[in-house]
Amino acid sequence: MAWFNADDKMHSHPKSRAAGLEAIGLWTLAGTYCTDYLTDGAVPLWFVESWPRGKQLAAKLIRTGFWASDGEDYQFLSWDEYQRTKEQVLAAKEKAAERKAKFIESQTKNK
Repeated sequence: MAWFNADDKMHSHPKSRAAGLEAIGLWTLAGTYCTDYLTDGAVPLWFVESWPRGKQLAAKLIRTGFWASDGEDYQFLSWDEYQRTKEQVLAAKEKAAERKAKFIESQTKNK
């Protein structure tokens, strides 16, 4: 399982204040979407448009330096600086599966 990280000082950061509560809500939900689907911070247009005023809020996130856009979809800035990448999440899952398999094997041998 991957987690979306948010800075514990975000509540008082000028960028967050400038973006506003509604845009930060979109930012947060988009972050959990990206983490869930391992998109490395790519936010599809359909996701933004599925929320009321989504494109307006995305524009605020771009103006305040949270996101960039290629004219269609959106991208979290500095995703790999603050979040785990798809490659990192998959590697961690693989290691966890290996640990679990070794544990199960050791328990089977001990019976």
